Amino acid sequence: MNASAAWQHLEPKVVAINRRIAELEWEPSRRNNFVAYKPERDSSYVEVDGDRLLMMSGYGYIGLNGDQRVVEAAKAAVDEYGTGTPGVRALAGTIPLHEELEAEVAKFTGRESSLVFSSGYAANVGTVGALCGAGDTILLDKLDHASIVDGAQLSGATVTRFRHNDPRHLDRRLAGTDPDTTRLVVVDSVYSMDGDIAPLPELREVCDRHGALLMVDEAHSLGVIGATGRGIEEHFNNEVRADIKVGTLSKAVPSNGGWIVGNEQFLQWLKRLARPFLFSAALAPAQVGAALESLRILDREPERVTRAQAESARFRQIMSEAGMNTGDSQTAVVPLIVGSDENAWDYATACRKAGVIGLPVMTPAVPPGLARLRIAITAKHTREEIDFAIDAFLTAARQCRLIGE
Repeated sequence: MNASAAWQHLEPKVVAINRRIAELEWEPSRRNNFVAYKPERDSSYVEVDGDRLLMMSGYGYIGLNGDQRVVEAAKAAVDEYGTGTPGVRALAGTIPLHEELEAEVAKFTGRESSLVFSSGYAANVGTVGALCGAGDTILLDKLDHASIVDGAQLSGATVTRFRHNDPRHLDRRLAGTDPDTTRLVVVDSVYSMDGDIAPLPELREVCDRHGALLMVDEAHSLGVIGATGRGIEEHFNNEVRADIKVGTLSKAVPSNGGWIVGNEQFLQWLKRLARPFLFSAALAPAQVGAALESLRILDREPERVTRAQAESARFRQIMSEAGMNTGDSQTAVVPLIVGSDENAWDYATACRKAGVIGLPVMTPAVPPGLARLRIAITAKHTREEIDFAIDAFLTAARQCRLIGE
């Protein structure tokens, strides 16, 4: 079989996705994915195609992207260590700054030690794959992030799903598993598309009853929930703890990388078994320096967290009272659920014309019929900017007949 014949099996899939994109983005003004935005350093505005627009779908929850202190820390790291690392962490890739960042992550999250990966995705895949294998069972919330799902599937363990945020369903699922094997339950602390929070106390009780491990992904909870932004355990007044906590350095923290925290003995084992850690290049110095300074600022300035929490609650209330469906959001992540993929693209396009960026999320990232704009309220947004965004979102919703006049 020649190469062109082999490609014929793939071609229908390529044609189908490109046709779907063309149906949604049939003119330049409707382009809403993979757009290059030029951010302003000291505001929430971005420039695209010559227009100055208010970004309302970015991840920078505590408003530190572009902060001069973070920029200077990144520059200082480059000045001292260069632009890259000469290998993987196990060989020549570790620099003192990596260990300094790991100590800061552990301190901030209230654990003995931490390990920093090249991405949050790698942290999930590597951790799940190291913990479980053939003969074990991994139980996933129906809405877990793709990195958790991929790690579970690649591990070779049996993968079972339970209904979203439903401890009773998890209880029934665990009852059917082998108690003489590793059972790992994995949930997001805050769900990235819905903004709701995992019921940690109830999940902990179920896992304890069945002797299962509980792992939480703090990607969208660090800097977002808890009185000082320390995540789901602080949100529940530190009454219960997860067995394993992972997270990212690219959401609230304006850098790259992922992390896992735990005791030193466990992490010494994990760094030799987590393949994405062992075989990936070490995190670059600039990213390490930026992440380290960001965590220190967050520790000193918890008011950033409370400001974003208060403004997101106000935003949710106003949008809900106006007739928009914000789902079960309890956090800075606020979905504006509009139904079909076409509705989401129409709505995003109308919002952009009104001066605001609200980015659409469609299937398969969300279930059919639940396409949405994924909005994120951050500490960098001023009250006036949020008011402007509310007016733009509601004006666009009326234009798209999503709510009444």
